Amino acid sequence: MTARTFGRKGMVPGAAAAPSRRAAFVARDPDHFEPAEFDEAALRRAAFVAAERGRAAEQARAEQPAPADVALREPIVATDKSLTTAYALWFAAGLAGAHRFYLRRPLSGALQAVLFLGCWGASLAEYYAAFGGLALSCLWMVADGFLIRRLHRTAGAR
Repeated sequence: MTARTFGRKGMVPGAAAAPSRRAAFVARDPDHFEPAEFDEAALRRAAFVAAERGRAAEQARAEQPAPADVALREPIVATDKSLTTAYALWFAAGLAGAHRFYLRRPLSGALQAVLFLGCWGASLAEYYAAFGGLALSCLWMVADGFLIRRLHRTAGAR
């Protein structure tokens, strides 16, 4: 028994297998399986038309006017604050929000200072739930290390 004869009833080893259904169908209708001829010029025309349509759509997108809200945005004004000083304050007193006060963000700087100092005082008073606030304050300081360039860029001169 071989892989070709496995599962076929009445097959004797060494006997020729019966023709498959496909071979019998092809023998009856040979014109059905002839490959279709492709018109290369038609394929090139279709590719050219598709490329031109894509180019026209890209050009139309490029010529569209800018959105109206671009004109309403405030221009970014050069700041008189030093980025080096902002990083030094972040490194030295970042948990207390000193860099945020320096970069003209007094509300978030005050919130950061109150969070850190309040949780630090509560942990000294043995209120151990305040360690969660200290951890949050440390995470905020680390995030500010990544955000300080944007804070500096938008500080502006006042």
